[in-house]
Amino acid sequence: MRALYRLFRSFSLKLVALALILLSVPLIMYWQFQRAELDQAKLIRNSASQTGRVIAAMLRPRFERFSIEAPKNLSDALKAAAVGSTNIKVLVRPAGAKPDEFIYVGAYPQLSAPLLKKERAELIRSGVFANLAPTCDVATDLSLRFVSPSGRPEILTSMTPVHTAKDCWIVITSQNAADLAPVPLDTPIWTTPPMRMSVAVYLVGVALIIGLFVQIGRNIARFQEAARLIRLRNTGAASFQELNNIPELAHVAGDFDALVAALVASQDAVRKAAEESAHSLKAPLAVISQSLEPIRRAIPPSDAPANRALQLVERSLGRLDALVTSARDIEQATADAVYPERKLLNVSDFLKRLIAGHEVALSLQGKRLSAHIDDGITAYANEDLMETAIENLLDNAASYTKEGQTVEVRLSRRNDLACITVADRGPGVDATVIPRIFDRYVSNRPIPRDATTPVGSTGQHAGLGLWIVKRNIEGLGGTVAGRNREEGGFEVVVCLRNQV
Repeated sequence: MRALYRLFRSFSLKLVALALILLSVPLIMYWQFQRAELDQAKLIRNSASQTGRVIAAMLRPRFERFSIEAPKNLSDALKAAAVGSTNIKVLVRPAGAKPDEFIYVGAYPQLSAPLLKKERAELIRSGVFANLAPTCDVATDLSLRFVSPSGRPEILTSMTPVHTAKDCWIVITSQNAADLAPVPLDTPIWTTPPMRMSVAVYLVGVALIIGLFVQIGRNIARFQEAARLIRLRNTGAASFQELNNIPELAHVAGDFDALVAALVASQDAVRKAAEESAHSLKAPLAVISQSLEPIRRAIPPSDAPANRALQLVERSLGRLDALVTSARDIEQATADAVYPERKLLNVSDFLKRLIAGHEVALSLQGKRLSAHIDDGITAYANEDLMETAIENLLDNAASYTKEGQTVEVRLSRRNDLACITVADRGPGVDATVIPRIFDRYVSNRPIPRDATTPVGSTGQHAGLGLWIVKRNIEGLGGTVAGRNREEGGFEVVVCLRNQV
């Protein structure tokens, strides 16, 4: 569910979805417009062909009397039968003529003899006469373009046969292309002016959307670069406000810069507070220590209880001074971990140098150190924070390792992570403690006590070592985890990213 939620919230997914929508909308609209255009053309053609049949029926009486009437009667009948801008042409195949011998009888609007000849030639060229013989058997719906003698483009819409005695009359109807439909019927829809205008508006909208996303993407990239420089504590670090070029994000960029400034100020304040607190505590401790000197001289050596009390006070003063120093160091280290300076560190070389000294110390204790370090592994880290963390892990593992046993250190690459493993062969950790093993003041070892241990002391192990490891590593953007080993012992794995 979490993965689905993150996918749903993904900016990239929404961008892909928008791109698919932008691609599909014109295809869907074109398909719809094309269907509407085809339906409209079909309706217009059907209406035109029906008009031709009606005109042919109206002219039948004139055809039947053609041989006994004056030619003017047919001309008047053509004029009366014409509907709107319909053009009518009449041809006849006399009885006894060959199937393809048609005579051009008349037309409306009327044409002069030269224009009639020219129109007849145009009809022959367009292939109309080749279809005349079959038309005597059945009406034919047409969608044939030709140019009339007057130069206007026309569309032949129907050829309707009318049989009188043994003669076959053909009534051809046509429409001026401009009058039949605002857009020529056989013209591809994408070439029509409205469609071209729609496409132009759509392309402008797409260009604006693409430009918007490109601008947002570039701004996000600039913000990412600024965040990377800030994480690295680069002295030439970027300002979000300086990199932002979208006015609406100016306040957001300003807030980011303010947060970074507040983080740096808080880090400095923690350091100063640690120094001031340590100084404030050490001053009275120094006064107490100096005041003990005349008391020591005043107490006779024979007064054993008094001398014993004096030793306890001095020992406690030493412990307090060490605790104050430790507290100051911890607070300063905490400030460093809040916003550490990082650089690309060769972890392989760093780890080899660090464990060299520990190897000698372990050998003096009768223990061994086994190291398996891959070469050339790097990560973005802070050498001081890393040194503190790894030394704590080595000391912790050594304290659980018995004489003759081995502390193991491994460094390997896991995808884009540099992972350090420190393992011992000790008793392991209680399973109930593992979830809290990196918490502050949590320790898995018993607290030693003797007669000289002051009340309230936590002994040598205050449960801070692994907490410091976690704080330092997470401050560097890494992860730390611990587990019991199947072959016995406990291991801690620290992973750092090799890219920022």
